[in-house]
Amino acid sequence: MRNGLDISGASELVHEIGDKPIEAVIDFNATAVPGLHGAQVSIRTAHHGTQRMARSFRIPFTEDSARPLGGLSSHEAAVAALGACVLITHVHGYSARGVTITSLRLTVTAAVDVDARGRWAGGDRALHDVRYLVEADCDGPADSVREVSQFVTCFSPNHRAFLDEGGYRLAAVAVRPDGTPDAVELDQAAPTPAAPGATRLDLTAELTWEYGVQATATTTFAPGAQARRERPALVVDQSKQMLGLDSGPNPQELLLAAVSADLTHQVHAEAAEHGITLAGAEVESSGRLDIRGMLNVSPDIPARFHNLRFLVRADTGAGADLAGLVRRAAARNVLLATLLRANSVEVEVRTPDGEPTGFTSDAGQVAAFLTEVARRQAAAAANNALSGQR
Repeated sequence: MRNGLDISGASELVHEIGDKPIEAVIDFNATAVPGLHGAQVSIRTAHHGTQRMARSFRIPFTEDSARPLGGLSSHEAAVAALGACVLITHVHGYSARGVTITSLRLTVTAAVDVDARGRWAGGDRALHDVRYLVEADCDGPADSVREVSQFVTCFSPNHRAFLDEGGYRLAAVAVRPDGTPDAVELDQAAPTPAAPGATRLDLTAELTWEYGVQATATTTFAPGAQARRERPALVVDQSKQMLGLDSGPNPQELLLAAVSADLTHQVHAEAAEHGITLAGAEVESSGRLDIRGMLNVSPDIPARFHNLRFLVRADTGAGADLAGLVRRAAARNVLLATLLRANSVEVEVRTPDGEPTGFTSDAGQVAAFLTEVARRQAAAAANNALSGQR
């Protein structure tokens, strides 16, 4: 046991996925429905290899930043999901190196340009100016602490989903008055043109490590909420199968929830603007995590959270164009726009005894670090082979 992680359990998991690769694949699911002043997202049963993984969490979302008392905004939740995944991956990295953590905090800051209603203003900039501040008090040397942060930016699934140029699948299912479903697969939506008079909204998520892979998150945004609402911190945790305590949604589920909530808001805004009546509307979302990618088993297996799919279902009138409505809603979704493009993050690492260090996490940094990891592994293998010949 180290840092609240069952090391022997982690070793067993690694051996199991080596023998049965299907057990490395985890599919997460969430469903968003309209709620009071926003959306209500339910985290649904996940599938871990051949096993079902019971998940039962509900997250209330506010429609926009103008109503800070209704729940999280989708923008805040996305930044928290990014930070939670990076924090938990740090815990795994330290534990694998035999480093004991005294305390670990991660602050994520980002910005999004919004209109007067607090919704994304569109244009070429999605979620931008993202920064991590890692504050680690542990018994590892400063160089090792910094290297763990470099490792994390290569293998944190949500971070890589943000960093890499990616994609998603989108579909609309209109249930007609006679009960007939009309399903349409849609192309990825090009972001809507920028609206004039946009305001910069600065987002902050503060993540604090608690135990094992459990963390708490608090969020703020400015202008408008420097003194954030008083409510319990959001608990982020893994399932018991993933060495957690099952006390909250995990980072991938939180990311799905954020995108689904934002898409729910945009669908209903578009419907209201075009006079379309929707009933029984919901957004089903899913995404995949492959543990082999996180462990660098093969360069062909993505470390990032991938296979993202969003399906909008609603009861509509006979002539209603739900597919067109969903296309327009997706074009207004800043999180979908963010997932489509390559991004970068400025990372700063602080320890109690060392000087702050930093680096830029982008595609070039990832490639260089992975090349160095491969070089070290090859050198170690060569040394082992020579030792075996003596």
